[in-house]
Amino acid sequence: FLFVACIFNAVNALSITTFNILAAVHRSVPTTGEAARESERRDLWLPRAEALAQFVAEELSFSDVVLLQEWWFGQEFQQVFDHYTSGIFDRIAEQRPGPVPGTLREDGMAVLVKKKGKLKLLDSAKVQTGPQRIAQVVRCQERSDSKRPVVLGNTHLSFPGGPDPVVMARRQAYEAHILARTLSKTGRQLAGAEGGHLQILAGDFNSNSCGLASAALESTRHYNFINCMSAHAEQNLNSIGGSVGVGVTHRTHRGEEVSVDQIFARLMNEDGSVSKTSLRRLGGPAGTHVVDCCKRPMQIEGEGILSDHMPVTATLYWPTTISREKQNSSSTGDICHPLESPWNT
Repeated sequence: FLFVACIFNAVNALSITTFNILAAVHRSVPTTGEAARESERRDLWLPRAEALAQFVAEELSFSDVVLLQEWWFGQEFQQVFDHYTSGIFDRIAEQRPGPVPGTLREDGMAVLVKKKGKLKLLDSAKVQTGPQRIAQVVRCQERSDSKRPVVLGNTHLSFPGGPDPVVMARRQAYEAHILARTLSKTGRQLAGAEGGHLQILAGDFNSNSCGLASAALESTRHYNFINCMSAHAEQNLNSIGGSVGVGVTHRTHRGEEVSVDQIFARLMNEDGSVSKTSLRRLGGPAGTHVVDCCKRPMQIEGEGILSDHMPVTATLYWPTTISREKQNSSSTGDICHPLESPWNT
């Protein structure tokens, strides 16, 4: 039974990956003069772009959705990336606003949705979370007959580079709050969707699972998101509860090794309200639960890196709700009631 359940989960589960790909406009490169960016050296950024695109196409093609941070809007970069990935994924991107109203930065965020995956891409919206900072809200829909909505929130919270860590933590929490509030509003707009819908909020938090931003999202009073890694650990009895990370996922420009790439999820009711049932307490093959949450180990230090972040993937089993009438109509006398002894004669 356990073996069959594992296969069932693998076949029906939804895979979500988050990956900060280190935009060439942000990567410093060695130079004899003034500090330069990789984007100014085609001989440096082009080989990395090609290797990065190949990595996504080959190593992340199992994922139904890939949320990318630090997406570079350079025309040639996008052409290179699409050359390797456009046959596998649909892509939709949002660009960051610039310092002057009406201008745009060179980078932003992008979401890839697998063409032959479980979801169909519908649309995307930009959410401004601070000066020159955005989040991305992407609406998808199941390709199966149920056609349940899935709403994705792609985020990149502020880097804690200020002198006051408390102020920086509060800034990150507020940015996460703006995105979560937008997802809640989107959920209300989807009221009436049969079986409710699933919401994912993921990205580069620039803080770990114990940070203020994570705590705000996990507040049962407000948003009731669950950290997928913490939920997976609890469901598999690897944890007694509390926040759990996947280990180091990023090496900062200051040489710090941190765990900042996170995936959160929550269920929404048919009326568009937030479900008060946590995913981590719906374990077992019959209920929605986190099948797995892990990072893809890769080199994040040195000149030959693809990125200074590792991809993190959460796999969620989200079964379709079957009405009692349908269950009764499809039942047979050979199937026992779950509380009936199979040895009764």
